[in-house]
Amino acid sequence: MQIYLAPLQGLTDWIFREAYTEHIGKFDKTFSPFIRVQNGDFYRPSQCNDILPTNNTFQTPVPQFLGNKADAFQRFEELCHQHQYTEVNINLGCPFSRVVDKSMGAGLLSQPARIAEMLDGIFSTTKLKISIKCRLGQDETSEFEELIPIFNNYPLEEVIIHPRLGKQMYKGEVYVDEFVRYAPLLKHPVCYNGDITSIAEIEKIRTLSPMVHRFMIGRGILQQPFLLSEIRGQELTHDQRVRMIRDFHLSVIEYCKKKYSGDLHLLRRFVELWAYHSEAFEDGRKIFKNIKKCNTLAKYEGVIFKAISDIK
Repeated sequence: MQIYLAPLQGLTDWIFREAYTEHIGKFDKTFSPFIRVQNGDFYRPSQCNDILPTNNTFQTPVPQFLGNKADAFQRFEELCHQHQYTEVNINLGCPFSRVVDKSMGAGLLSQPARIAEMLDGIFSTTKLKISIKCRLGQDETSEFEELIPIFNNYPLEEVIIHPRLGKQMYKGEVYVDEFVRYAPLLKHPVCYNGDITSIAEIEKIRTLSPMVHRFMIGRGILQQPFLLSEIRGQELTHDQRVRMIRDFHLSVIEYCKKKYSGDLHLLRRFVELWAYHSEAFEDGRKIFKNIKKCNTLAKYEGVIFKAISDIK
């Protein structure tokens, strides 16, 4: 069984991946948050920094492309070749309106002809290994039925499926039955992604779909940082957990000091992380409340290092 780390904008970037890999565990694959290419160039050039080799010393991620045209992908491919990447991922799942409204991410799922046109252009010239991360559709799960023969027409490395609709964002029902029905129709390896916060959820999918041996976890790792260890049968003492999570946070703070200027920039990022991370602690709600009150890095450090001994 292979376990992947999901790409979450502002959360599982190089800072999180480096600190986690060094101090807690190494995933079979990690994926960078998307790098968006629009109108022939990078929409936010700073996104490219996430895949710089100097920022990825412990594990090389799979860079993720967000766009809707083959020529945009070729611009992205130039960047990947520049840094010696050989495998990339195409984002067909981002549900945010500013992306969907531009016919990118999940906004492409209801436009199969446009996806086929983009993939035709990409595979006619690319030298990269390519996977796709997608949802079951933007508005209806039936949209995926038109995508299956399109995906099967190309030599994809794998298809990573988050069995929700784009319009759901990250809430509501996960369409497990539809995933189980559609996954065997793809000729590529399939990876399951969505609401995995325990081993039991993985076992449920494996029971329903035995051909699936790849799982991508995002928010579940933020909420349960030792879930990867549990999946791999590694038994950790409480002292080991405390040491690992402390070293992880020390590294995150040091990396953030290099990236951000001023305490407020750091603190905004930490609040977003702890919105999920607080669930790993006995008194997580109180910890999160105290973190939101912090207005200096010194106060933040005082709160979290006092709380770390309460890791579950």
